[in-house]
Amino acid sequence: MSRRFWVPAEPSTADLPAVLAEIAQINTYFAIGTGPVDNSWCSVHQLYTDRDLLGGIVERVQARLDAAEPRVAASIFYLGFAARLWSIGIGAVAGHQLLPALGADELLFHEFGGQIALHIARPVAWRGDDLETRLADAVLDAHLTPLSTALHQLTNVSPELLRGNAASALLGAAREFDRHRAAASPGPAWQLAYRLCADERLFNTICFSDHDYRRSSCCLYYRTPRGGLCGDCVFTQIPGTVGRKDAS
Repeated sequence: MSRRFWVPAEPSTADLPAVLAEIAQINTYFAIGTGPVDNSWCSVHQLYTDRDLLGGIVERVQARLDAAEPRVAASIFYLGFAARLWSIGIGAVAGHQLLPALGADELLFHEFGGQIALHIARPVAWRGDDLETRLADAVLDAHLTPLSTALHQLTNVSPELLRGNAASALLGAAREFDRHRAAASPGPAWQLAYRLCADERLFNTICFSDHDYRRSSCCLYYRTPRGGLCGDCVFTQIPGTVGRKDAS
């Protein structure tokens, strides 16, 4: 994808928060807060640079899932975090033709028990003729690539698996947006996500057919005691119980 010049625009204080509030009605993955917050919120940049902070979150996700392996918790945390970023971006771009600025220093997070909430204290939106590329850059370069590196160093989870998580989260967000809007198939969000999957940073993570798709990797959710296979998993049946706490 080419990178073109784009122009920032600051909507009125009522405009962008109202757009984000509308998107948030879809489900919690599309939710992002705006306005002043207390000091319990941290910059998401710290997730990518503070090993102890990230490690503590992975441990809490692992405890919540009752997972035997830290890499499983790392994968599920990454999948959920990616889904939140893509949902907000897809909802704004496909639904309103604008992209909230989601810089790693400006975007804040709050975590409890491995669950993440996102917030922008001073929201700014971007408009231009290349929002699709800018959305991919904002999510992949600013967030998911450094988070992937940090999680790999922490748990040795596969970077290719995490690339698959990024693409799966993107397509899942698009499907949910179009379903909420009752859009004709293929809907605008799905078409946007399909194009983004051709980006070199996501290339070969998804195998598309005429009416469906499967990823080329597995998020490892089946390796938790109550887990199973996701609808887009590369596997068609659970490979076994190796590594699961309930294994005999």
